[in-house]
Amino acid sequence: MLRYPTVAGSFYPTGEELNMMLKEFFKDLGELGKRRKITAGVAPHAGYVFSGFTASRTYKAIYEDGLPETFVVIGPNHTGLGSPVAIYPEGEWVTPMGEIKVDGDFAKAIAKHSGIADLDEFAHKYEHSIEVQIPFIQYISQKAEEEVKIVPITLGLQDDEVAEDLGKAIFEASQELGRDIVIIASTDMMHYGYAYGYVPFRARGEDLLGRIREWDFRVIQKILEFDHKGMFDEIRKMDHTMCGPGGVATAIVFSKLVGAVEAEVLHYTTSFEVSRSTDAVVGYVSVVMKK
Repeated sequence: MLRYPTVAGSFYPTGEELNMMLKEFFKDLGELGKRRKITAGVAPHAGYVFSGFTASRTYKAIYEDGLPETFVVIGPNHTGLGSPVAIYPEGEWVTPMGEIKVDGDFAKAIAKHSGIADLDEFAHKYEHSIEVQIPFIQYISQKAEEEVKIVPITLGLQDDEVAEDLGKAIFEASQELGRDIVIIASTDMMHYGYAYGYVPFRARGEDLLGRIREWDFRVIQKILEFDHKGMFDEIRKMDHTMCGPGGVATAIVFSKLVGAVEAEVLHYTTSFEVSRSTDAVVGYVSVVMKK
């Protein structure tokens, strides 16, 4: 079973251009670590020109901490296709960087322990939120000369109950199989502007960017506190347009179960830094959780 890329050449480049872009993102990459304290990371999934550097900070930290056997990559389902909680069951994912294997045994174990997740490849067919993470994983694994696997999971349903079920299922599956894993929660933060149908306040220039940052950091603060219920509360209070809270909440639940005690913001930016437009602004953050 092969999953071919659907946003290569649009969200991220192909060929040598992709290699050069990733090399630039990781030009400050340190030594491969062996400590293995990181349990989960948050990374954005917009076009690389907007959010690629921010995403690279998550993967840089993981590389310098030490690579896991398997990355569980959880992203929102933007397409509406397939199961509301869809685990890619087996096979390989293909990107311009080559192929990467799906950890089929672990995928099936998560589904077995979950009361809501299905093994379903169709939900992943056109979804970009996980695909854009894969070249980063391939880059750091190739740099380390280590083979890692992935378990992609898309969420069309994102709430407390889903996160608690899935986070616990991932933990129990990792215990059962003895897997060393890291969860990647793929999400962008606030989507502001008429293009997104979201204009909760009127402001321009620096005032607008300040408000967006303020609203994003109200949510980010709850992530740093490992408070997934508080995060959802803040999202509901503000009608915040963060697109992947379910994956982040799952990462929090799992991280707490494995003893994580610290979370850190590595980088935050908005699309304005590239577009210079306040007509449509999206926030991006890199976070890691660790023991």
